[in-house]
Amino acid sequence: MKIMIGVAVAAALALALCLPQLLAGEDDCMNLALQGLDPIALIDGKDVEGLYEFGVEHGGLLYLFANHENKRRFESDPERFGIQGDGSCPVVPSATADPGIFVVHDGRIYTFASSACIEDFEADPDAYLGDPEARKSGKRNVAVLLYEGVELLDFGGPGEVFAATEGFNVYTVAATADPIVSQGFVRITPEYTLDDSPRPDILILPGGATGGPLRNEKVIEWIRAVADDLEVALSVCTGAYLLAKAGLLDGLKATTWHGAIDNFREFAPHTMVLENTRWVDNGKVVTTAGVSAGIDGALHVVARLKGEKVAASTARYMEYDKWVPEQGTVVQVAKN
Repeated sequence: MKIMIGVAVAAALALALCLPQLLAGEDDCMNLALQGLDPIALIDGKDVEGLYEFGVEHGGLLYLFANHENKRRFESDPERFGIQGDGSCPVVPSATADPGIFVVHDGRIYTFASSACIEDFEADPDAYLGDPEARKSGKRNVAVLLYEGVELLDFGGPGEVFAATEGFNVYTVAATADPIVSQGFVRITPEYTLDDSPRPDILILPGGATGGPLRNEKVIEWIRAVADDLEVALSVCTGAYLLAKAGLLDGLKATTWHGAIDNFREFAPHTMVLENTRWVDNGKVVTTAGVSAGIDGALHVVARLKGEKVAASTARYMEYDKWVPEQGTVVQVAKN
């Protein structure tokens, strides 16, 4: 968690940055977000002042960015990278938050009415982020990649886990908008294509007839492109081949469907392929064994991000009594 407080500093910086507009007779320039710091850089753990030439207005606030690329990333998904909530303080919802008093927590930016509110928030963030209204615009995007011949339970199982858990926005993505057929009898129309998909926080790569997407360089490039901003890349079954093709498994431990273990070892020679485990967690990259193991892997991710009680509640809702958290392999403890 990172804290930035300083009303006086914020006011001084806002005045300096707004001076050209004030001199031009414009008086609507003072609603500056985050003390004029670049929100993309803040989420990445850096304090970088933004520039007026890369300014974007969103939600009644002016966000400044250090460069065009950060501005582009923000505009691709402002709900993800902007201040969370509806402008009220998460600790005292009846109070309006000051856009210059903020905390970066779990990759999201929250603003507060005072430094005292931040102290309360620090003591138990989940108690305040658990409020549905405060959480409303802070959901994690979960993209499920689809393709012709994708295994039904590979994506349906994890998709159900995240959709049944509060705090996740689940949607499907494919190379084109054309309907795809899963398991030979289920026809699905993707919600988004690679060109217009929101930036995901969690990416699910199911297995199945992976030959098609493996040969589609646009799909592999898209996986590489979104990887930097992901909290978790979760492969199920032979979806691990897509991670390997994108170069995201080099030097890591992984697993896949039991019938593909030997072949996968040849396909991914720089990866230590494990067997007899339901999932393998490297931190940012989680791979699971075949088909139903995707449910276990998704529940593990939920437990990691929101706690085991939340994951157990989701498992109960799904009447999935096969989940045993200890049946996976944690290689690296993630900092979420």
